[in-house]
This record gives sequence, structure tokens and C-alpha cells, in this order.
Amino acid sequence: MQKSILIAATIFASIASYANDNLTTETAVTTTTTETAATTTTTEAIAATENPAPTSFGEQDDNYYYERRISAITEVGTTFLYDKAFFNMYQAVGARVNPYLFIGGGLGVQVRANQQYQFQLLADVRANVLDKRVTPIFMMQVGYNRSGAETIYNKEKQSLKPEQLNLNLGTGILVKATDNASFTLNGGYSLFSDFSKNMHGGFVKIGYVF
Repeated sequence: MQKSILIAATIFASIASYANDNLTTETAVTTTTTETAATTTTTEAIAATENPAPTSFGEQDDNYYYERRISAITEVGTTFLYDKAFFNMYQAVGARVNPYLFIGGGLGVQVRANQQYQFQLLADVRANVLDKRVTPIFMMQVGYNRSGAETIYNKEKQSLKPEQLNLNLGTGILVKATDNASFTLNGGYSLFSDFSKNMHGGFVKIGYVF
């Protein structure tokens, strides 16, 4: 009887020791797995902070901050006055007040057939609809237009006086290449007036903004 009790006690002690060893091993594995997962998560979080995923085209980074700065716009294109087309070059300089508003002034020259020419001095206001990499824009230019010796029409009754009011109203699209450089495509309506007669036309231009 005593021998049976001793054998049973020995078997029970062996089973208890085996179960304790397995429990310790599982606990160590679980702890190691948890520590590895935590390390991985921390590493990924640091990487995401240091190297944020790029925003898709047309979206703006949430951490983006805009600083007021001087901006310049260079444009070339065509101005149409009835059945006549003028090659146009225009340069504006102003302030980018915020991501949506540009206020400045510009000088322009329009030439046709190396004979007819016009010089312009304009106030220039432009508005971006969105603070995105791609945005619609609206523009208004108003100021002074000076015609050269050759009038647009040979008949005096159809021509304006050399000194004229010029008003341009347009819309288009702006595409940001970098934070400080963009490209524009715009077009719209043009009015030339000497306050006794008016001429109506239009324009199409491409531009570089920096």
C-alpha cells in the first residue's frame, strides 16, 4: 500500500512539474510577442511621423502652412478684337496675400503684324477657388491701354482714341508644380473703351507663376 502511494505521489509531482514548465514557456512566448508587436507599432509610428505619406494629386497636406510673399506672373497669349488677333506678352508683380488671393499690377504689350501695337498698365486681382494643387481661378484686370500710331481700323469712326480704358475678366485653371511655382491657363472677355466708343474682344493665355 505504501509503495502504491509513493508511486502515485511521484507521478503527480512529475505531472505538476511538467505543467509548470509549459506555463512558464507560454508566458515567456506571450511576453516576447507582445514586446515585439509594441516595438513594431512604435517604429511604424515614428516612421509615419518622420516620413508622412504623400498626398494624392489635388490634395493639400494637413500640416501645410502658407506664408505671405511677393509673387510674379508671366503670361503670353493672344488677344482677339473682332477679326484681328494680337500677340500679347504680360508681366505682373504683386503680393500673394493668402492661398486664395493675389493683388498686384502688370505691364503688357500687344503686337499685330509689326505695325499695330498697344501698351497696357493694369491693376491685377486673381482669386483661387481652392487651396489645392489644382484649382479653378478667377481674374480681373483694369487699367490704361495706349494704342500706337496705327489704328485698329482705318476708318476713323470704327477706331478708338489712342488712350483707352482696358478691362479684362477671365477664368481658368492653376496647377502647382512646386510650393513656389505654378502654371496657368486662362481666357475671358476684354473691353477697350475711349468713353465714346467701345471695342469688345477676348483673350487666351498661358502663364508661369512664381
